[in-house]
Amino acid sequence: MNKPFKPAPSIDLDDLQTNLDQGWGFPANFYSDPDIYDFDMKHIYNKSWLLFAPVHQLTEPGDTVVGRAGDVPVVVVRGRDNVLRGFVNLCRHRGYTVATEAGKCNTLTCRYHAWSYNLDGSLRGAPNTKQEPGFDKSEMSLLPIAVDTWGPAVFVNADPEAMPFLAHHPKVTDYTKSIGYETDPQFYLDNYDLVRTIDYDFQSNWKLWYDNNTECYHCPTIHSTSFGDAFETKIGAFTYEELDTCMTFSFSPDARPAEPGRLKAQSQRAFQFYPGSTIMRQDDLLLLHQAMPTGPETSKKFLHCLLRKGSDTEMGKRWIDLWDQTFSEDQGATQIQQEGLRSGRMPRARYVTNQEEATMFVNRLTLSAYRKALTGD
Repeated sequence: MNKPFKPAPSIDLDDLQTNLDQGWGFPANFYSDPDIYDFDMKHIYNKSWLLFAPVHQLTEPGDTVVGRAGDVPVVVVRGRDNVLRGFVNLCRHRGYTVATEAGKCNTLTCRYHAWSYNLDGSLRGAPNTKQEPGFDKSEMSLLPIAVDTWGPAVFVNADPEAMPFLAHHPKVTDYTKSIGYETDPQFYLDNYDLVRTIDYDFQSNWKLWYDNNTECYHCPTIHSTSFGDAFETKIGAFTYEELDTCMTFSFSPDARPAEPGRLKAQSQRAFQFYPGSTIMRQDDLLLLHQAMPTGPETSKKFLHCLLRKGSDTEMGKRWIDLWDQTFSEDQGATQIQQEGLRSGRMPRARYVTNQEEATMFVNRLTLSAYRKALTGD
């Protein structure tokens, strides 16, 4: 999946570091420049572990989910041997997809010329190739990607040689043990049902979405009738911890007086794995979401909603509707920001560091990825 050589865009690492240390964000053009976007995809998204699907969608042999790992089309399937495998979703013949939607299958079949593949990726059949000189079926298997699971989620990495998920996030294991957080996928299969999936098309660069998703400075304003009404958002109620390339968020229980019919969160903890993967448990609700860049000024987010078995389904529906409203408000807010930054009249953002520490942390991770790509450090 190598792309034609393209020179790295002009990125002044020292300037970025100096400005970040002083509370300033990336230059405005970093949120719209096609070359920066390509650089982000090549050196961040195409080499990172990304949340792909709930484990609930890949439990039985033949279960299949399609999607992307960065800008690489991928398919993940549970094999007949019960092993979870991932492949580049391109037929080795002419690059047509071998799977088009989530579901169950016995083989992965290209609809273009009917080449078919076993669930372990090996080529099963290719019409009219028996007499083809030099044609070796064993050399035509689907190209692999890396797959791993953690907690309720299946993760993918377009790099087939990627280190395991937890090796990439080394502090997570000890942290989850210290707080008693369940990470066994079976726990979530036994205790939660997948009840709804929602997709969002953001008209904004992925970094704008990320900034928005990591701070609650805007919660009392943008989310005054959604998240801000159901969660305590005053200073001190929101806490986070940095765990290498991961961070965890939590909110204190809402101390405001209860009102009849009002949604009021009692507990919440979220793990966010860079770049853009979030697993959040809140009361009886479990939310899995991933943001994926789709262009220099666009991104997509998918949200999987799971509800604890035996809980109040009507209450769960109300909570999901509230989160849908919250993310739709974020969608509108970041679009306005994108339009403003595109004007070129504001050189860069100025963060409020005592309110947006988590946002600064994510920006440092992005800068670290740039530094590694350009210098190897």
